[in-house]
Amino acid sequence: MTVFTPTEARFGWRPRAASCKRALALSLALLLAPVAASAIELQVAGRESILFDQRTQACDANDLPDAPARAFRNAEGQMVLFAPNFRNRALVGPDIRHLARDCAVRFAAKGASDPNLLDDRTWLHGFYTKDGTNVFAFASASFIPYRHKERCNAGSERTACWRNGVAALVSHDGGKTFTDSAPPPAHVLMPPVPYSPDQKNPAGFISATNIVTYKGDLYSIVWRRDAEARRSRNCLVRAKDGNVDRWEVWIGDSFAPLAERTPQGWKVERTDCAAVGQGLPSIRGLVFHPASGTFIAVFQMQPRGKQQGESGFYTATSKDMVQWSEPKLLSAQPLRDGLEDAGTFNGYPALIDGQSPDRNFGSVGDTADLVFVRLLPDPKTKRTRQLIALPLRITP
Repeated sequence: MTVFTPTEARFGWRPRAASCKRALALSLALLLAPVAASAIELQVAGRESILFDQRTQACDANDLPDAPARAFRNAEGQMVLFAPNFRNRALVGPDIRHLARDCAVRFAAKGASDPNLLDDRTWLHGFYTKDGTNVFAFASASFIPYRHKERCNAGSERTACWRNGVAALVSHDGGKTFTDSAPPPAHVLMPPVPYSPDQKNPAGFISATNIVTYKGDLYSIVWRRDAEARRSRNCLVRAKDGNVDRWEVWIGDSFAPLAERTPQGWKVERTDCAAVGQGLPSIRGLVFHPASGTFIAVFQMQPRGKQQGESGFYTATSKDMVQWSEPKLLSAQPLRDGLEDAGTFNGYPALIDGQSPDRNFGSVGDTADLVFVRLLPDPKTKRTRQLIALPLRITP
């Protein structure tokens, strides 16, 4: 009798025909049972190093790390690493400890004042390439009302009424330049609700993790903000057989069509999803640990109210990217609570194994780096930033 695993059941791989009702019952029991990740330990294993320092390496005043670090290897074997602001620049070098800033802007949105275009400011968020030359990218595409004196009745904060979606970009020169996959707004495959000056936090997709390959398929976890904050959630998306022109989304018991790229742009099938990792904050980084068959998520968390624990960067583990373990503190860090907070703060955590055989750095071995952004007070500019790497040891 062949019984399929919970991971296979959730992701749609079919077992060979069972010979009796008992096999079917056991299969269903496995499908409905919680999926626990095997024990895996991540521990700090060295001193941090600075990968980028805005005070000494910035190309201009807008050159600062403002997103989780993402990387891929180009056709020449060089690591190309982004942790960009809206003028997307890269760090390039042979490995993560020997990167140099390239001042060329590899992508910048048009600054469009039409909220429906989602072509105001855009941050690159995740990459996938098979050959190091042709690169697919997820990007957080925004419309920012205060920049265009657009009316926002819901609040006066700089972030009030921001409209966000996840767009698809492409490069055909190893990431030296990126272009929209279709003319805006058809470049967006995970769109937000229509713009309204009365919605302070309009529902929409805000960010995406790096893209992870598993059994030939591609996966990413995206954060969907809801107008009702407690309903915001992590969503799992998949590209079957590595086809980046067609994406699916987890809806609670299976994957369903999300969006397909057509000659006219992205045809969106649905804009909702079921939560994965119920109760977890926005997952910022996702990697697979082949030695233990475990997925690892990293995120920042600041316990509040009755919650116990320290502020900092946390991890959770999973066997199927749907059911996740309880958060575990990886590194205690001061986190910013508001835009006007003073002091030193850290954010935007990601996990990168510079020795990974995966061209897209979606897997980790027995070592990796926790890469994050540090915000420092500065007497001249009020705030400056660094990109930090902290060595980790991973033990299954």
